Amino acid sequence: MSCMDLTKISFILLLIGLFFLLLLLINIEPEKIKSYRELKLDNYVSTSGKIVSIRNYGDFHIIKLDNNITLTCDGCNFQKSQIINAEGRVTEYEKELQIQAEIIEIKS
Repeated sequence: MSCMDLTKISFILLLIGLFFLLLLLINIEPEKIKSYRELKLDNYVSTSGKIVSIRNYGDFHIIKLDNNITLTCDGCNFQKSQIINAEGRVTEYEKELQIQAEIIEIKS
């Protein structure tokens, strides 16, 4: 086998691998959680709840839900007492777990 053949085979395997990784990323479903005790660091999760408090720091917001879960988000605009669905990654801040929200929707 020539060096050119190995290069072509390597390139094809690379493309196949990237395709499978893309499929995995698209099909990742968040773990549904209902309480703070279910949070695990670095997990991708979804939750819903009623907003009990919001702290604003410019475009950065900290939202506390009625299930004792804290969300952080950039540029979101919600109000106290709204019921929301949120998805994001669990992070840690000052030894407390919270969800860094990527998607937040008002629940209808």
